[in-house]
Amino acid sequence: MSGPSRFRLPALLRRLPFTDWGGDPPIVPRSGWAAALTALTALAMSFLAVLTLSAGIAADRLAENWRSELAGVATVRISAPRDDLEARVTAALTVLATAPGIIDARLLSEAEHLMLLEPWLGAGNWLDDLPVPRLIEVKVAEPGPDRAQMQARLDAAAPGAVYDDHALWRQPLVRAATALRRLAWFATALIALAAAGMVALAARSTLAVNAEVVRVIRLIGGEDRFIENAFVHRLATRAALGGLAGAVLGAASLALMPELAPGTALALSLGPDPADLATLLLAVPAVAAMIAWATARHSVRLMLRQMY
Repeated sequence: MSGPSRFRLPALLRRLPFTDWGGDPPIVPRSGWAAALTALTALAMSFLAVLTLSAGIAADRLAENWRSELAGVATVRISAPRDDLEARVTAALTVLATAPGIIDARLLSEAEHLMLLEPWLGAGNWLDDLPVPRLIEVKVAEPGPDRAQMQARLDAAAPGAVYDDHALWRQPLVRAATALRRLAWFATALIALAAAGMVALAARSTLAVNAEVVRVIRLIGGEDRFIENAFVHRLATRAALGGLAGAVLGAASLALMPELAPGTALALSLGPDPADLATLLLAVPAVAAMIAWATARHSVRLMLRQMY
């Protein structure tokens, strides 16, 4: 087979960016600093992407858990001298029973008080030793009663009673979760840009080192599409393998992370659930390969135009 016909592959094969060119001359070296740089960059960037995305997912999950627990629920806290406490509790329950927008009101028992305070103050039967206020759990119908009007009625009937619809807790939580989510996406975008820059550097450097080989292939009839696809295929494959290794390493690191503040109200697990983890393990290497493919294709195409 003559030289020119050897490089004139069928048009369909030439259009496939991930085609392995089999026995054709290895235009892109299988080893070297450029190959190692591409794989290492994809590994590191995928590892960081898994961590940043998992942090955003964990923050969003924590905010959603707190938001779902606080939605539709309010509390009434009653502080008073021991001799007058029960009378004020009864008066507050009477007000809540007749207030519009209230579905149910229930006084928490001593055991429930202990259960609520144990994550913060530890175990122990110490309610008799501390001036712990009584708590009434209130179930409200959306949008719930007017907070100011409800507080005014409680002030008149049971001084020392405080109505809390948890709005002061929910709003900052939603804002913080939104900010963390945006930060995670911004960090992931920066990681993708850095990976694209390193792949572009590796592609241009490899092509420059093999410039003489490229010129010879052109002289004997090789088309630029064949040269371009050879570079893109090798770099994208290395990026995909490096991205897979980085994603697995990131997932393993998250799996080994202990739960933060276990057994407390601030408990948080940074590890994503199995569904999110599977999505990350599939998506991160695929995105790494696509970034490498697009960047290498653009860089090589521009550089081939500049070569005579």
